[in-house]
Amino acid sequence: MIRMSTILATLALALVRQAPPAAPVQPVAAAGAQEPAVAAGVEFLRRNSGGRQVGETAMIALGMLKAEVPESDPALAACLTKIRSRLLSGGYKPERGGGADVYEAAVVAMALSNTSAAERGDQLRSVASYLMYKQKAGGCWDYDFREAGDTSISQYAVLGLWECQNNGVEVPPSVWDRAAKWYMSTQKPDGGWNYHPDQGEPETISMTAAGVGSLLICRRQLESYRQFQKSVNPYLTPVEGAGPRLDFKPSVSEAAIDQAVGRGMNWIAARFDTNDAAAFGKSIYYGLYGIERIGALSGRQVLGRVDWYEKGAAFIRSSQRGGGSWEALYGADVSTVWAMLFLTKSTQKSIKKFEHDRLGSGTLLGGRYLPSDLTAMTVAGGRIISRPMSGAVDGMLDVLEDPRVADASSALAGVMDRYRKQGPAALRPHKDRFRRMLRSRDPDAREVAAWALGRTIDLDVVPDLAGALEDADDRVVASARQGLLLISRKIDGPGPLPGASPEQKKAAASEWLRWYDVVRPLDASPAVAADSGARP
Repeated sequence: MIRMSTILATLALALVRQAPPAAPVQPVAAAGAQEPAVAAGVEFLRRNSGGRQVGETAMIALGMLKAEVPESDPALAACLTKIRSRLLSGGYKPERGGGADVYEAAVVAMALSNTSAAERGDQLRSVASYLMYKQKAGGCWDYDFREAGDTSISQYAVLGLWECQNNGVEVPPSVWDRAAKWYMSTQKPDGGWNYHPDQGEPETISMTAAGVGSLLICRRQLESYRQFQKSVNPYLTPVEGAGPRLDFKPSVSEAAIDQAVGRGMNWIAARFDTNDAAAFGKSIYYGLYGIERIGALSGRQVLGRVDWYEKGAAFIRSSQRGGGSWEALYGADVSTVWAMLFLTKSTQKSIKKFEHDRLGSGTLLGGRYLPSDLTAMTVAGGRIISRPMSGAVDGMLDVLEDPRVADASSALAGVMDRYRKQGPAALRPHKDRFRRMLRSRDPDAREVAAWALGRTIDLDVVPDLAGALEDADDRVVASARQGLLLISRKIDGPGPLPGASPEQKKAAASEWLRWYDVVRPLDASPAVAADSGARP
């Protein structure tokens, strides 16, 4: 059977790039699907979206996009037009400089990443190039006249580059490694962070959330790169000039990042109190947006014993002004956006939006696993992929399950194309068949089954995927773990990492099953760990 990891990698990227533009949607008077506080915030932003500089305009656009305002909305469309005016033929040209340009470019990247425009890829590459150019030698970002680093500016640069890479822009792993190293070097002995590590400012919740969130992103991006490199098939030939070519050795270990993250979260948990605005720093809304981010990235609903979302949302709703805005030091525009980003769980939306594996921009072609029937092949986005098989999904699964079929690439392309068009609903009716495929003797079939079960986003497949973590084939393990991350809405979680021992795989499976037993519905059967001895 054809090597499925190769097809999954190329098809996942190519199908995303082939996605047709969204159909035009008529403007709406308010974000009807949102809660009243968010809808009122949208109306405030609509009334105040004109005459702002590009950075503030991008913030307003981001807030409206996360509130699910259609891009055809006149106010949002005007914001996006103004943002794109800075993307000239020579690259990204910021309106401001000196350090404010990094904030501006980062928020522009975040806003554009949440649009559906077909040309956003080229736009994001320009913005990402600018942000990487502005990174200091020590791994941080700062005002032009400073070199020691600014925790807030660096946070926004990391956020902007994260959104860019999740949209297919190549960001070298050294960028994430240097940023992580800088954040770890500036963490205070008690676990907190302040604005400028070279100055005597007190640590704040806002800046500690910036440090924790940035490290969680850097850890994930470095891990994804390592997994991509380890999954490269020795029989395939890299496309010339496409993507990273050499193994990268991070200067900071995952264990060290985890330790720094844990200390930072403990620092926040000990001080998280919305009645103590001073502990947050200059703006409690900025700090709460940072809390939302680390909650989504870490998958934690509580800090210490406090439900961070319930507590933060209650404060935000109670402090909204009559006109729909929120007011704080940095002005009503950005304060309103931060409050809305918290209420809409904006980081969680980004994680869900970019649920496809982030494999980098390198693509592999040719070699012994290239299908022999070239009439079934096509080129999309510079990549050779199989033309999707048409018909019922059941027929595609018949092909995938048949060990006599030497080339199942068209059937797999058909399943993925159906998933792209219909989402999890295309896969859910076939869960039992995918479960049977997980027990196949063919590792390629097991890998496809793990991929599909994870993308049903159904909680009841967690025990199946946890069992697949103990598979003898690392490709199956990686697909199962990615599926568990998607279902749990975590950007990171229990292992196992590539090359894990059977004992480490078993331990990771047990951790996922413990998580499942905590979150499963009361009427669902308790998880039962799969018998690892029955695994191939």
